[in-house]
Amino acid sequence: MSFLYSVIGFLIAISVLVAVHEFGHFWVARKLGVKVLKFSIGFGKPLFSWTGKIDQTEYRIAAIPLGGFVQMLGENDPDQDMSPAERSRSFDAQPIWKRSAIAVAGPAINFLFAALLFIVLGLSPETQFAPKFGDVPEASELGKLGVGPNDVLVAVDGRPVEHLGEYNLYVFNKVLKGEAILFSVVRDGELVELTVTTENIPLYNISPATMIGQLGLYPKIAPATSELGMIVEDSPAQAAGLMAGDRITAIDGTPVNTWRELTALIIPSGGRALEIEFVRDQASMFTIVTPRLDQSTDPPRALIGVGRSTEITNLENTVVVQRNVVDAFIFGVEQTWLISELTVRMLGKMISLQVSPKNVNGPITIADVAGQTIQIDWQAYLHFLAVISISLGIMNLLPIPMLDGGHLMMFAVEAVAGRRASEIFYGVGQRIGIVLLVGLMSLAFYNDIFRILN
Repeated sequence: MSFLYSVIGFLIAISVLVAVHEFGHFWVARKLGVKVLKFSIGFGKPLFSWTGKIDQTEYRIAAIPLGGFVQMLGENDPDQDMSPAERSRSFDAQPIWKRSAIAVAGPAINFLFAALLFIVLGLSPETQFAPKFGDVPEASELGKLGVGPNDVLVAVDGRPVEHLGEYNLYVFNKVLKGEAILFSVVRDGELVELTVTTENIPLYNISPATMIGQLGLYPKIAPATSELGMIVEDSPAQAAGLMAGDRITAIDGTPVNTWRELTALIIPSGGRALEIEFVRDQASMFTIVTPRLDQSTDPPRALIGVGRSTEITNLENTVVVQRNVVDAFIFGVEQTWLISELTVRMLGKMISLQVSPKNVNGPITIADVAGQTIQIDWQAYLHFLAVISISLGIMNLLPIPMLDGGHLMMFAVEAVAGRRASEIFYGVGQRIGIVLLVGLMSLAFYNDIFRILN
């Protein structure tokens, strides 16, 4: 079932986002007077096709749902034989600004679509952790400054806080830039201003989860028991026979009562075999579990593929966030901007080898996340769609020939040179583009396969 959800979630996401992207090219081309010959969602043999009444554009849904294209009259073929009337409506006959507008329209509408999804999410009530700290590790940045249980976060860089994770994206960007962050905390009724310096925070294996841990942005939550709520498919826990509802009571003879105690024994175990004692139907049982190492962290974490079952929130440590239309609009635009900035920054850090290239996700990982979010609720899936839409927009703006950013680069060269680049120049550019894209996809697939095997 998980595989089926992943396939369905992935196909829906790709189909929707490709349709949105190509519609951007299509709509702007039509508005600027360029004749569109074909509008295709997917590649390969058409499964369905029909001809529109305006301009006789052929619309098609093809067999391979991993992309799409808009074919315009005279595109990449300035010498094509056509009448003067057709010539005036061909893509290559247009001035540079029109061709650039058509090229940038695809990525632009991906950002607009993401903002729209975030606005919809912003209008939906959501339950978040109250801005009250729980057990903050002493080794974390906030822990070093004395932040502890029941301290209340009231502002970040002077911005009022409604819930604890409200500024995680903003804070993550500040960490990547190495900039100091001012946390305003109320402790025992008094306001305390705490400045966290970030230039020494290690970035190579950083992620949203590790960033929260390094800073100490831990919410106040009810203690979770060691009862298992879920077992990941094909995980070490499943292979060892553990089931949802089992309550782990000891690991290698060490008693376990809470989830924190459980993770404290498993995660740093180094992947060695562990003797697990657990209770099922009031009967005490034993099994051996050999964790898998998660190489995306430093040091690697040992994981067995289980999730807790205890409800960790209650009315005391949560808040319900409800935005009006104006606030939802601001939220949508801000989230789109912050995620775009974060993505570009992470990409730049990867190119400069400051951040691990393991952060590049391929289609297998994307499909897995799609399957997980579509099973959670519609809000989680819309959030996933928005993030992937932003990633698609940024990827297409990369200055790689064959992508929209590559076309914009070629148009810039043409504008500076005062004439079109030669066919040889275009050909060399396309070959370079193919090599770069194959390299990027190879890295993404390698990371996917590495995660599966580990």
